[in-house]
Amino acid sequence: MPIALIIYTILVLTMVLLPMIRSDYWVFRSMEYPRLQKWVLAGIGMVACLVWGDYSGWLFWAGLGAFALSFAFLSYQIYPYLPLAKREVLEDGASDEASGGQRLSLMIANVYQPNRKAERVLELAEKLSPDVVLLLETNDWWKTQMEALEATYPYTVLVPRENTYGMLLYSKVKLEDAQVHYLIEPDVPSIECRMILGSGHKVHFFGVHPRPPAPSESTTSTEKDRELLIVAERAKPSRQPVIVAGDLNDVAWSYTTELFQKMSRLLDPRKGRGFFNTFPVKWPVMRFPLDHIFCSRHFKLRQLRRLKSIGSDHFPVFIAFQVYNEIVQPEKAPEPEDEDLMAANAKFEE
Repeated sequence: MPIALIIYTILVLTMVLLPMIRSDYWVFRSMEYPRLQKWVLAGIGMVACLVWGDYSGWLFWAGLGAFALSFAFLSYQIYPYLPLAKREVLEDGASDEASGGQRLSLMIANVYQPNRKAERVLELAEKLSPDVVLLLETNDWWKTQMEALEATYPYTVLVPRENTYGMLLYSKVKLEDAQVHYLIEPDVPSIECRMILGSGHKVHFFGVHPRPPAPSESTTSTEKDRELLIVAERAKPSRQPVIVAGDLNDVAWSYTTELFQKMSRLLDPRKGRGFFNTFPVKWPVMRFPLDHIFCSRHFKLRQLRRLKSIGSDHFPVFIAFQVYNEIVQPEKAPEPEDEDLMAANAKFEE
């Protein structure tokens, strides 16, 4: 077996196995991100073994077996996001009047604080005319540039910050009980409010952007994980429709995101539809789904789109729901098991 193929096998196996170690250190958590990329690398490894491997040597069979197991394991992990899989949030094709629900649309965008192409954000908002716009990584410069939105979006929660964790929320629908929380860190805000729709429906909304596990930000994911679990605990008791949206600085399939879904009982509209990778814009082969919108079982999906570039390192996301006062999704909400509850408690104890 060629030495280059042996080294390639070791590298790919390391990438596959590292996330299985339940450590909060960034080097372990970051390896959860490229699941689709690892799936491709494992497939390439199988082909390489068959083409260049020595069929009579034990290293060949060990390498081929390792790649085959990795490919099968990663296939199982990415399957829920393929169009072949069962959709976690069903669609609503009826008109507002026929369905009995109320339409609600949102545009979520991490604008990248140094980005100076604010006109692209304004153009998208004008073209799509969403009911709610949530902008992340916004400072005072971005707040000034977005003032034009306030003519159309009279209800706002504006929290500009210079540390790349500012948030600007613009809404056409009335906001009630709007609060800015600093759940874990004193310089990382989140937004909580209730949206009062025209039909009288109330939607409990959370906008979040926790700090990522990365050497330049935080060496561990503990603070991020705790913030998401606090949001999950606040969202779970609500009997109203719930939306949690923002840049979670985590991929849709990570252990923490799965734990967040179980603890909050929220659904992921992407499952059964695609990955909707949003970051990084400039590296298509290395993109991950970092920007998320989760909802309770009071919603049916009308539209979900990844939008064109706005000059940021993230693509914006547009989503349109039909909102109901009662549960309309037949899909059972995720439920935590004993080991999930123990893991969540351990995060808080840390």
